[in-house]
Amino acid sequence: MELTQLLKPLAGTPETTTALVVLLLPLLAFLVLYFFGKRLPRQGDWLAIGVTGVALALSVYLFSQIWNTTTFHSRSIWFSLPSSIVADFTAGVLLDNLTVLMLVIVTFISLLVQLFSVGYMHGDEGYNRYFAYLGLFTFSMLGIVLVDNLLLLFVFWELVGFSSYLLIGFWCDRPTAVAASKKAFLVNRVGDIGLLLGLFAFYTYFRTFDLEVLRTLIGAGEWTANNFILDYTLNGQPWLLELTPLLLTLAGLGLFMGCVGKSAQFPLQIWLPDAMQGPTPVSALIHAATMVAAGVYLLARCYAFFTIDALTVIAIVGAITALIGALAALTQHDIKAVLAFSTISQLGYMVMGMGTGAHDASLFHLTTHAFFKAALFLNAGIIIHAMHHAAHHTHGHDYVNPQDIRNMGGLRKVMPLTFYTYLLAAAALVGLPLFSGFLSKDAILSGSWAWAQTMSANGNSLYFAVPLTGFTVVLLTAFYMGRHMWFMFFGSFRAPFEAQAVRVSAKKEIESVMAVPVVLLAILSLGIFFSLNPLSFNSSWVMRGVGLEALATQGALLSDKLLQAVAARDEVNHTAHLMIGVLSALLGVAGVGLAVGKYKNKPAEALLHEEPRGAFGRISFNHFYLDTFFNTIFVKPALWTATTLYRVDKRVIDFTLNYGSKWLVVLSKIIGWFDRLVVDGTVWLIGALAKVIGRFGRNLQNGKVQSYYAYSLFGFILIILYIVLF
Repeated sequence: MELTQLLKPLAGTPETTTALVVLLLPLLAFLVLYFFGKRLPRQGDWLAIGVTGVALALSVYLFSQIWNTTTFHSRSIWFSLPSSIVADFTAGVLLDNLTVLMLVIVTFISLLVQLFSVGYMHGDEGYNRYFAYLGLFTFSMLGIVLVDNLLLLFVFWELVGFSSYLLIGFWCDRPTAVAASKKAFLVNRVGDIGLLLGLFAFYTYFRTFDLEVLRTLIGAGEWTANNFILDYTLNGQPWLLELTPLLLTLAGLGLFMGCVGKSAQFPLQIWLPDAMQGPTPVSALIHAATMVAAGVYLLARCYAFFTIDALTVIAIVGAITALIGALAALTQHDIKAVLAFSTISQLGYMVMGMGTGAHDASLFHLTTHAFFKAALFLNAGIIIHAMHHAAHHTHGHDYVNPQDIRNMGGLRKVMPLTFYTYLLAAAALVGLPLFSGFLSKDAILSGSWAWAQTMSANGNSLYFAVPLTGFTVVLLTAFYMGRHMWFMFFGSFRAPFEAQAVRVSAKKEIESVMAVPVVLLAILSLGIFFSLNPLSFNSSWVMRGVGLEALATQGALLSDKLLQAVAARDEVNHTAHLMIGVLSALLGVAGVGLAVGKYKNKPAEALLHEEPRGAFGRISFNHFYLDTFFNTIFVKPALWTATTLYRVDKRVIDFTLNYGSKWLVVLSKIIGWFDRLVVDGTVWLIGALAKVIGRFGRNLQNGKVQSYYAYSLFGFILIILYIVLF
């Protein structure tokens, strides 16, 4: 096949033009608000919300036109290089089911976060700058979703990292926020190095970054004698590509490294808990459907590029991340830290699903997680806002930490709306029946179990460690969310002021502009919105729309084993599905029951001063000391090396140069003196002597006979004296 023909330009359509409008609207809001926001009424928050609302409406329109109907792809030549062995670099927009689903999720969550921020960020000094950064962030994420090639995806990928740096460190007067933003930026760059190597590896092999062309080329290849073989032509020149599984696996794992950084997978998840230093609505935006979801989206978009070995590594890393995140959440006291570690765990679920062939289940969980996790974070923002307001306006209580759940308790009585919306979202996170999280988790667990059965057909039962880890995480999730809810909403209020002080007024719990987003998101945590049968994921319209059918082309890197696992999950009998679902539900109920049983009878004083106990408690609270490990192994040696090199530079190199230059000046002066007095003096002396001798000789030749006679007589006398004396 001719690569140039595959990369030929594709004319735009009204749908792709609309998608570009959706992409550019948040960028327009960013530019206007950043440069002119302070001059606009209400510092332009209405502009940000209005623009995002229009983007959401257009996204919904695109969804209605494309979902399960057709695909639109426009492409143009970006730039060309004068070489016959390099194909044109293209840029385009790809609209399919996955794209329009992500468009709706991103714009919807972004709109609700901005609406919530009107109340949460009211009066902040950087109000217009905050909404400008949200626009830039939304633009960056929409770019990742819409572009059709890896190079442009990487550009927007880095822009998302920069936007998150700005938002996490928004309160730049706080040293912790500045440190958190730098940490997030640098840790993500580690993963991005792998992503860059991976995408250039695929370009080296296939001479293009275009995702659809890459999928076509990989689909046209064949496995022979354990090698991947592909024949294609480029500008009329034939190319024979022969790759070993190891090279393809490493290239795929390079792409996965980008996901490890952006989606906070083991061992690069250390940045996500610290990212809580940003405003709480930012946490909701990052954790729900944008930045951390980008890694899972990358895996889905490049799914056909991964070998079975790469997917196995992905499954193992996802399972480890899910377990570590859940274990770390068990002992946290900060309300946002619990949710942050929960996000790490749920992202691990999604990545585990990708590795086990449950591609559609992972995207399903990404969708449901976007709504219930955004609801949880925004509700947490309401509670933090209320506690901070109460502590600040109650004389002498500014020292109370408004994010510490040990200072809460009994809030269900004074904040009933927050309680019930939090309860719905928490039930979805735990995975209780009738809620969205139950459906998506059940799909991932069923897929991973079928994968383990298929992969262990040769007798290696270690593959079952992955789904068993998934079931364990269900129990742990239920426990830490049960503990979380009990500390905040049950028992007695433990802060040193009246519980009623957390309300806006005696008749008003929270501002309406903050209530509307959490109510909408809590309602969308119900399973009925994602499946007509809220007890079976097989009826989910999301899973049917993002399945593997379009990717599992003949000759693709997806192995027969993986395809068998996918088929096994779909063909498994109703009883097996029912057993997995019942077990998941029972584990969820058991986890909540264990948490309530542990803390129900504890006095308020014990809850107020609870600390992690024992070795496991300390390990859990300190996130398995991963920060300490990285600081000891990488950060401190790097800082020591940098400090040592700085000292060598200042004390050795600079000292040598500075004092060496001074001695050179002294030496040059000595040499100058020697040159003037000795060298120049010698030359002058020789000249002077020559002049004197010349004058003497000239006087001897004066032309006078008397002189000649005197000289002759004087010479004759000298000769006589010589003879007499010697």
